[in-house]
Amino acid sequence: MKTKLSLLLAILVLLPGCDWFKNATEVTIPTSLTLDIPVVMMVKKATTADPKVAIYDFSASGDLALADNEDVAPYLEKIRKINLNSLVVTVNGLGATQTINTISLAVDGVGTISTQTGITAANNSFTPVIDGTLLTAAETKFKTDRKITVTVTGNTNQATSFSVNLDFDAEIVAGALD
Repeated sequence: MKTKLSLLLAILVLLPGCDWFKNATEVTIPTSLTLDIPVVMMVKKATTADPKVAIYDFSASGDLALADNEDVAPYLEKIRKINLNSLVVTVNGLGATQTINTISLAVDGVGTISTQTGITAANNSFTPVIDGTLLTAAETKFKTDRKITVTVTGNTNQATSFSVNLDFDAEIVAGALD
């Protein structure tokens, strides 16, 4: 009788509770996903209406891979969802007279997620407002590919080299028992 009761109890718990049990074993990993993209300025001058005003174009890319994050790496094959909560962009290496006139951030396969103007050594950090649809597309691409490629493009007032640091505040949801 004990065996039959135990078997019945096990069936009652397992059948309707499979999804509940699976969801109960989820783990949420709060982490910071960071990427530094070095930009080496070419001496290529864009044309302007005023020949005294110099504009130098730049473009550089970098891959942000989940495998490079020590908090997330053990769960790579168990990831169920990626939430990119916010992004802080910091430009390092600008001199006192150097200005980034415009800078755009694009995620390959998603599109341009942010454009900012007037970056200087004194005003070198910003938190872009990213359209929800683009953010969801970036999260989906990140989950599927386990990495995203980010390209920074724009122009400056001088030939220079600098680094663009991207710091995503993220939560990775993984199935601990998957």
